[in-house]
Amino acid sequence: MAEPQERDLPSLEDEIFAVAHSVEVDETAQPRLQPDRAQVFVERARVFLGRDVKALATGFGSFLFVDAVMMYAPLMTSRRPSLLPQFVTLLVLAFGLGGLLVWKVGGRWRTFGHGMMLAWVFLTLVSVGFLTGVSVPL
Repeated sequence: MAEPQERDLPSLEDEIFAVAHSVEVDETAQPRLQPDRAQVFVERARVFLGRDVKALATGFGSFLFVDAVMMYAPLMTSRRPSLLPQFVTLLVLAFGLGGLLVWKVGGRWRTFGHGMMLAWVFLTLVSVGFLTGVSVPL
């Protein structure tokens, strides 16, 4: 089997694990028990950006879609009727349903509701109330 002269030579396993014994360890370095504040901030930001911003953007986008569907017909006609029904419906949708999601449901739906309310405010400010029915049609 094994010749006596081969027994004196180190095996491959001995050579591989011998490296672990020759590694120098710095004894003065103490292990860090608490993570840095920066690491905690980055982890929280990553979670926020991953979950909450997507829900906020979804709420914003869904309200934009509903607003585009509701306001298309009245704004494309030459003789514009009263926009009061659309105004009330969009207001109840944004702040009624959005507020319900924020205060009663919670979770990811909370940021979805915030997105709906922000979309109503954004559309009102950008279009001077024209796209949400706040202003009197010309």
